[in-house]
Amino acid sequence: MLAFSPIGEGLRNRIRNFPSLVNCTTIDWFSEWPRDALDSVAKKFLGDVEMEKKDRISCIKMVQMFHEDTSVASISFLSDLKRHYYVTPTSYLEMITTFKTLLDLRRKEVKGLQKRYEDGFNCLIETEKDVSKMQKELEELQPKLVLSQ
Repeated sequence: MLAFSPIGEGLRNRIRNFPSLVNCTTIDWFSEWPRDALDSVAKKFLGDVEMEKKDRISCIKMVQMFHEDTSVASISFLSDLKRHYYVTPTSYLEMITTFKTLLDLRRKEVKGLQKRYEDGFNCLIETEKDVSKMQKELEELQPKLVLSQ
């Protein structure tokens, strides 16, 4: 098995130097995935992420939109700057994986902050109880302080 990237002159030069690469092999050209393939792949990859159904549907639509918009932007990038930018199914899978990684990271960060705030709140509640207890003790000692004066 031999794999070449269609980017640049490398593939063309190789084919010119070795014509049997074309004559004696099968070339699989990978094209863009259709919308239903993007949908099923996103459902599979985001299926194990803990979220509500409506949020999962929104995330699936979001990653599809990002992929399709990037494809459209790559065409304008080519026409404006004469530079190729390839949007492949691999980049779609990497985007979903990155999304899952960032989501997990942010969830851990938010849970850490939530725990910190809960601990702080509990500390404030305990402090309030201690202050009210000390307030009662002070009120009980008030007559003794008056006598001692």
